[in-house]
Amino acid sequence: MSPRAALAALLLSAAGAALAAACTEVTPAPARSEARPMGIFSTHLPSNPRDHMRLALEQDARRREQRFLDAASPLSMWRATRVDPRELSNGRFTPDEAFQIGAQIFNHRFTREVGLGGADRPGMSRFHKGRRGGPDAFRCSDCHWRGGLAGGGDAADSAYLQGDGDRQDSALARTPIALVGAGWVELVAREMTAELARIDRALVASARKDGARRIARLVVMGVDFGVLAATSSGERDTSGVVGVDADLVVRPFGHKGTFATLRDAVEDELAVHHGMQTTHLARTGGAARVGPFGGDDPDGDGVVDEIAEGQLSALTLYVAMQEVPVVSFPPYSRGMFPDHNTTRQWQQGKVLFRAIGCASCHVPEMHVSSTVYVLPGRNGASDVSVDLSTQGGEPRLAAGADGHADVPLFSDLKRHDMGPDLAEPRADRGVDGRLFVTRPLWGLARSRPYLHDARAPTMEDAIRAHDGEARQARVAFERLTEPDRGTIRIFLTSLTRARRFTVR
Repeated sequence: MSPRAALAALLLSAAGAALAAACTEVTPAPARSEARPMGIFSTHLPSNPRDHMRLALEQDARRREQRFLDAASPLSMWRATRVDPRELSNGRFTPDEAFQIGAQIFNHRFTREVGLGGADRPGMSRFHKGRRGGPDAFRCSDCHWRGGLAGGGDAADSAYLQGDGDRQDSALARTPIALVGAGWVELVAREMTAELARIDRALVASARKDGARRIARLVVMGVDFGVLAATSSGERDTSGVVGVDADLVVRPFGHKGTFATLRDAVEDELAVHHGMQTTHLARTGGAARVGPFGGDDPDGDGVVDEIAEGQLSALTLYVAMQEVPVVSFPPYSRGMFPDHNTTRQWQQGKVLFRAIGCASCHVPEMHVSSTVYVLPGRNGASDVSVDLSTQGGEPRLAAGADGHADVPLFSDLKRHDMGPDLAEPRADRGVDGRLFVTRPLWGLARSRPYLHDARAPTMEDAIRAHDGEARQARVAFERLTEPDRGTIRIFLTSLTRARRFTVR
């Protein structure tokens, strides 16, 4: 029997048992459920609206079915996500099924029974205390919802990190970031990091060989990260490096650029926003991150292995396989004929976006040599590989004949000084208060409000808040006539997500 057939059979069996238990008023046995999450969330996006609506209704029916399963046997669907990480790499589950398992976790309502919070944490706290966080939400999807699944959040969903647990002004405000295209962002960052490392190695080798100081310009994918120097003995001088840490690792995730990989980001977010610790983090995180009680239960809530390695892997794959945003051209306004005036404005806005300097940081495209996302194995598990061009969520980016792809993320993945108005009063995990990583603009129209603290309700508000290294582009925008500024707004509005039918 194929994994897909087994998946359906197991769930149908569990459904029958659950309904029988409910009808006869028999308390379900507490034994581990053998059910597996079914296709409530799919990577597929039907092109036919009728098929799309049918899929949305089917997904809603399955979601309701799962509620009955959990009503009959509490936490049965949570136990179903406790997969062995080796099952994700040995073919037991297809990439689409791994996506479904991750989606189940992303949308699961965490409770004290599965490890929400900690013994020394309040029930919920929007204003965080220290590095450990709130918790401030029951589900990942509580905050990542705007514009569709795994989207951004509204201003009301913002968290206030690393504060005193009481006052808002003691914390760092963070609005939830849309996760669309996240796997592609990591692919770009990995290749940038690999090229920076190659330049570093070559420079040090050259300096040692020649017995003289050598310098190299760190330009990768057209992005300038400053100057790296090496002494005759091979000692590195990173004082001229900008926009990236001294280790030259590009970290594209988080408003400040603090995580290099999705797994690191997901692992941290689970702990900070839900008090859900992975098995790995519980063992390696230290008291400031995981709690003061030590052992296998450092947060002292009586629950160990709150997020197992297989669950973390599935959740990371779910985020990595998110759909790619699209460019939606101006709408049709005369029957089947486009509004040619709006189309002309869109084209003009695209040109002006580059002409005034926005594209110098919001780089429209990055080129990657591989479309395969690899999640490295951990704790004895093998690597898991997913080709995002064929197995990711739809819409997807297509790979060329050479296996390469152009990623239209509109970012250089570099940290920039954004000036005094946006600056925070202190560093965030070593990143200066004035520095923020360039946010990708793809999907922009479906991810408002904008900026790290949601202070900008519109795109224009966000543009006018730019300063520091972005000051020249902002001033150029402000000097445009209102009609010309309107063309840029039209262009930015076209950076959106594919439409989906949903049932709530």
